[in-house]
This record gives sequence, structure tokens and C-alpha cells, in this order.
Amino acid sequence: MSKTFKKSKRIGYLYTLPSVIIMFLFVVYPVCYGAITSLYDWDWVAGIDKKTFIGLKNYLAIFQDNYFWNALKNTVIFAVIALIIEFILGLCVAMLLYKTKHGSLFFRTILIFPLTISDMVAAIMWRMMLDPSSGVVNQILNFFNIKSVDWLGDSKIVIFTIVLVEVWWMTGNIVLIMLSGLQSMPVEQLESGQLDGANSWQLFKYLQWPHLRGFADSALSLRMIDLLRVFAISWAVTGGGPNRASEVSQLYIYVNGLGGYFDIGYSIAMAIFFSIFVMIIVDILKRIIRIGADK
Repeated sequence: MSKTFKKSKRIGYLYTLPSVIIMFLFVVYPVCYGAITSLYDWDWVAGIDKKTFIGLKNYLAIFQDNYFWNALKNTVIFAVIALIIEFILGLCVAMLLYKTKHGSLFFRTILIFPLTISDMVAAIMWRMMLDPSSGVVNQILNFFNIKSVDWLGDSKIVIFTIVLVEVWWMTGNIVLIMLSGLQSMPVEQLESGQLDGANSWQLFKYLQWPHLRGFADSALSLRMIDLLRVFAISWAVTGGGPNRASEVSQLYIYVNGLGGYFDIGYSIAMAIFFSIFVMIIVDILKRIIRIGADK
């Protein structure tokens, strides 16, 4: 019996070996190579061998880089505003779809449609629609005698412009997750609550929301990670302008790396720093959700 168990255990290790090799090649090795590269001053244009070891200087330079911190600030503002709007809007739409008896499939299809579009296509489409001179959005405003808005050139509102694009593009994710949570709830519980005289708000507060907390946790965490990683929306809609007012972290890292300056070591150091920052923010978010659930 012992020999058979050991043999089956070895066979199990053998089956997992291809996955371990793939994980090492495509996850562990790139991360380790990037971490090592971040310790070098490497100008990509000068050549692959033109690397100078500088230790932690790239990481120390981050704390003196005002442009990096400006991009990080823009990223956090964008992510927080977009997450709040997407979650509230997504939850409300999911509740409406859950209660809709006729035409539910039609409305779900409309909501899912933006998710089928790539971020670049969505960004370019909205850039054309929000063009100050020829965009359809300002034309609609002018039709109602409302003054045109410089959606792409006003530094005070440009961050809200890319939030608008993101909300249109990705709110469907929240809708699908919360709707699946509502549909997984036993109907008998709601029927019992209705028989006890509970109104719609009481049903939601005491029955539906406790059931949806786990789904909300997943939706908020996944969307926060995705929002903090925003790149294409900022790059294609505004190019990070005007005056870096909509430049986000991923865009700034890209510009310093392969997007222009080719300072590979510094850009990788910023990417590692930013990845740690994202993990910390998501952990804080999960703790806040957990505290709210315990109350």
C-alpha cells in the first residue's frame, strides 16, 4: 500500500511538471529578470550590453520624480471615481435587470456589447465623439443651446473624461457579477420576506445585500486592479495631456521605457514599485470591505 501511494505521488508530480515549467518560463523568470534589470542603468538604444550596475539608485530616483507622483495621483483619482460610479451604477442596473420579466435578454446584450470592444477601439471611438470641434457630444449639447465643452483640452475636467469612457466600457462587468449573485439567491428567501411584509428596501438590506457581499468583494477587487492598470484609455483618448493632467502611471512607465526614453532599468523599477503599490491598495480595499461586512 505504501509503495503504491509513493508511486502515485511521483506520477502526480510528473503530471504537474509541465505546468511548473510553463509557470517558471512565463512568470518566475520574467519577474526575476525584471527585478535584476531594475538595478542597472540601461539605455536600450545603446545596446543590450550597455548596462551599468547602479544598485538601488533607480528606486531612489522614483521618490524625487515629480512626474511619477503626478501620474500616480491621477491614477488613484481615476480609479477611485470610476470604481464608485461603476459599482453603484452596476448594482442598480443589475437590480433592475433582475426584476425585469420581459426584454431582459435584450438589455443584457446591450450592456455586454461594450465589453466585446477592445480598449483601443473604445478609446478612439470616444476621442472622435468628444472632439471639441466636430464631436457628436458637443453637437448634441449645442442642439440644446448648451455651450461646447473642451473634453480633451481642459485640464480641470480631462480626468473625468477618461472616467466617462471607462465607465461606459466596463460597467457591464459589475452588472454581470452582481446579477449572477442575485440569480444565485434562493427565491424562497425573498418570498418569505415578502410574506412577512418586508418592502423592497428591507428585502435588499436584510436578504439580498448580505448574500451579495462576496460577489461585491470580488467585483470591487478585480475592478480596482484593472482600473489602477489603466493605459490605453489615457494614451488613446488624451495622450496624457493636457500638461500631464490625465497622464497615468502605466503611461508614464511606458514613455520612460519603450515608449520614448528607452530608460529600461528605471521604467522596470517604476513598474515593480507600482505593482507593490497596487497590491497594497487592493489589500486596503479588501480590509475596508471586510470591516463594513462585519458591522
